[in-house]
Amino acid sequence: MTTQNLPIASGDTVQIHYTSKSLEGSIIETSIDREPFEFVVGAEEVIPGLSQGLVGRSAGETCSLAVPADQAFGKRNIDLVQSIPRIFLRPKVHAGDQLLADVQGVQLDVWVQKVQADEVVLDANHPLAGETLLIDVEIVSAKRPEASSN
Repeated sequence: MTTQNLPIASGDTVQIHYTSKSLEGSIIETSIDREPFEFVVGAEEVIPGLSQGLVGRSAGETCSLAVPADQAFGKRNIDLVQSIPRIFLRPKVHAGDQLLADVQGVQLDVWVQKVQADEVVLDANHPLAGETLLIDVEIVSAKRPEASSN
């Protein structure tokens, strides 16, 4: 059921166009030249601040959201920055590269912060951790989940 005039609620499927920016105004990502981004409000598909920022709004609306770090990619955790011997990595690794690391059987995305002669500094924080994001949103459509017929 389309919720064109109903307020968006948790569990609704929405399609949006968005532009996320840093506090300084630099564009991080945009969907403007792509198909609208679709997700279920309240699911773990997107950062919580975006999902929660749509609740109560309606299809056709536009809004600007300021999403603090704890509702985006989390706060920076200095314990997630580690130096390891360079010998453990492929020869051509550069600052800014994203790698997959196995830490005690858990796969983690890590980013190369610094490459030195004998060691490499890796950071398991998301690159946007600690950042407040500004997100401009156009709500293209919203649908309620189909009622199950039991």
